[in-house]
Amino acid sequence: MTRIRSKIRPEIAESQFGYVPGKGTRNAIFTLSMLMERAVEVQHDIYLCFIDYSKAFDMVKHSALFGILDQLNINGKDLTILRNLYWD
Repeated sequence: MTRIRSKIRPEIAESQFGYVPGKGTRNAIFTLSMLMERAVEVQHDIYLCFIDYSKAFDMVKHSALFGILDQLNINGKDLTILRNLYWD
């Protein structure tokens, strides 16, 4: 996983909290709290949208996923392991 993570990490936004080592729910809640406090201070409206992606991976087109992984130069044993996880 370390090899895969090192190749994918540059593609992950700094604002991403899920599945990122050292970041998690507490970080997301803290960041959101700070943004809300700041919006109140400067008297700006703030709009939030929360999306539950928990079932999103069930609908991923595997051929597209593996095409993207190939573009990120994830290949060899790493790609084989991931393919075996998703394909029966």
